[in-house]
Amino acid sequence: MNLKYDPTSSRDGKLDNSLLDSLAEASPHGVLLLDANGHAQLWNTPAEALLGWPAEEILGKPVNWLPAGSDREFEGRRQQAMTGKACCRMPLRAVHRSGRLVDLRATFTPVHTPAAESEGVMVLLETLSPPTQEDAARWEAEHLARATLDALPQHIAILDETGTIIAVNRAWREFAETNSTAPDLFCEGSNYLAVCDAIDEQQCPEAAAFAGGIRAVMQGTMLEFSLEYPCHSPVRPCWFMGRVTRFSDQGPMRIVVAHDNVTELMQAEKAIQQLAYYDLLTGLPNRLLLQDRLGQALAQAKREREMLAVLFLDLDRFKIINDTLGHAAGDRLLKTVAERLNACVRKSDTVARLGGDEFVVILPAVGHTEDPTLIAEKILHTLSRPFHLEGQKLFTSTSIGIAMYPADGPDAEALVKNADLAMYQAKEEGRNTFRFFSAELNDRAMSRLSMETALRRSLERGELELRFQEQTDLKSGRVCGVEALLRWRHPELGLLTPAEFLPLAEETGQIIVIGEWVLCAACNIALSWQRSGLPPVRITVNISSRQLRHYNLAQAVARILEETGLDPHWLELELTEDVLMQSGAEALERIRHLKANGVGLAIDDFGTGFSSLNLLKKAPVDRLKIDHSFIAELVSGPADTMVVRTIIDMAHNLGMKVIAEGVETEEQRDFLIGHGCDEVQGFHFHRPVTETEFRKLLESGALPQGRPS
Repeated sequence: MNLKYDPTSSRDGKLDNSLLDSLAEASPHGVLLLDANGHAQLWNTPAEALLGWPAEEILGKPVNWLPAGSDREFEGRRQQAMTGKACCRMPLRAVHRSGRLVDLRATFTPVHTPAAESEGVMVLLETLSPPTQEDAARWEAEHLARATLDALPQHIAILDETGTIIAVNRAWREFAETNSTAPDLFCEGSNYLAVCDAIDEQQCPEAAAFAGGIRAVMQGTMLEFSLEYPCHSPVRPCWFMGRVTRFSDQGPMRIVVAHDNVTELMQAEKAIQQLAYYDLLTGLPNRLLLQDRLGQALAQAKREREMLAVLFLDLDRFKIINDTLGHAAGDRLLKTVAERLNACVRKSDTVARLGGDEFVVILPAVGHTEDPTLIAEKILHTLSRPFHLEGQKLFTSTSIGIAMYPADGPDAEALVKNADLAMYQAKEEGRNTFRFFSAELNDRAMSRLSMETALRRSLERGELELRFQEQTDLKSGRVCGVEALLRWRHPELGLLTPAEFLPLAEETGQIIVIGEWVLCAACNIALSWQRSGLPPVRITVNISSRQLRHYNLAQAVARILEETGLDPHWLELELTEDVLMQSGAEALERIRHLKANGVGLAIDDFGTGFSSLNLLKKAPVDRLKIDHSFIAELVSGPADTMVVRTIIDMAHNLGMKVIAEGVETEEQRDFLIGHGCDEVQGFHFHRPVTETEFRKLLESGALPQGRPS
């Protein structure tokens, strides 16, 4: 029932008027009248008899201490009654004045003024008589159930058939109080469905779906419902797994809503996903995620019959920056490159890092071949801007290869491979540019792969050979040296010159083992000539830039000389001019270590590069070899004549001797003699021959011999 009273007949409009006093005293049950603030305004004699508290100690005071362990539920029922809801009941274990506990049943009834404004709540307190011991057991079970719910970490609410919250556990209340800007919306008595319906869909699009799931469970169209959703509070981000179930056991239908806090699990899953699918340095998708993204893009391209582009990027000369400034600076450069690449593409595109300084860009839904061209040009322009690292302004560039679906490959593997091939083509054509894939590129790549595989097996198969060409002293006319020249007897292509396979050996790193084999073989052959009674002759071996830069060449030379027993006086190492210039002071130091072994040093192909005279005069070089291109036009080309004369004079002024290669005519020989050249080498004297043939020439005396100078 709802009690109404006339405040004009009361003292100051309070609830303790004489009429209510009389009604309360006539009741056989305890009566507690609470005002809107929860303070006691009436406490009748049966209530005093039940709990031992006199009215003077109760009236005007809050009674939140009265329930024993269920104060939140007591307050919830009072608030529910204040909203004007019909009377509701709860088991109440109250504290007697003596300290013992008394089990009661409390019935909450709203009290209204004639204007229907809620003014307070009347609480009827009934003792449990023997006929209601069954109720007591049920209420005890309810207390146990509530205590169990409060002990659970899940946030749990029980709804009635209208969606109104009739009970919540401790975890639910605490989360609502600490994480919600309007905790009253989620308390007992609120309609949970109405709250979900009122939430802005843009702020929480899952709210409407969750309300729909609850209604489906209520209507029986679903047995249960679950949904994972974010619930970010002003305090911290949170994720929950909401579950909705229904029960109805010989009573009214009830809906249980449970929310599991899965924030830590979600964060752990995100961290694992980040490690598995993203590059740790740049935050870009890694190779694994690239394959997935490219697979999805290809599937869409096949469905929609669209074109798709794959761009393969490799930074130009990144290793030089990394080696010069250190890996930390290199890492910062890669991160900046990643940021610039992302700024060059659309949101629907993907930029991934394969590793090192290699990146891949996926451009789905390409309308024309001009589209990837524009993106490639934009990337080239963006990466050409200076980078500021370690207080320095650095410049880099990139080479880009482009493969198109479906023209250049049917699947992800083929497209990435062909874009990679096109990228190498861009590097070969000068870097800082882009190239599209072509079938010709693929044929060249397959040929290169076959050549690389065969080259790796050439040593173990005994396919490498040496040829020997004499070097003649122009003053005496005697042989002053011999150059060991490498040849490869390819099982299918026949005898190959160094120009046909050494660039590949340099690129793949096989030049290291091949170079050691040449050194060892040349030293052994030179020593075998001496031991057979032939006069000693200086033997010259070419050294590549990679041999000089990438391992301890001086140590390897010393070891080979010791193992073979050749006097270092009879060994000369020939370096190309660009070796000295590319590495500068570092190359100079390595050359000095080589010279410390007692070997001779020569600069090959001199005049084709851009030498620094400062480095050249510091280098412990014995001989300069004039490149054959100048000798070829020596007589008819006045410019070449001047270059040759200048090189000879410069070398003599620096204390070096000069040898000219590619001498094929008497006119060339006579010119060189007339201008003071020291030594010559070329077809005019002898072509390169095998070791057996060269030994015969030495034994026959056909080659006049002399000591190296």
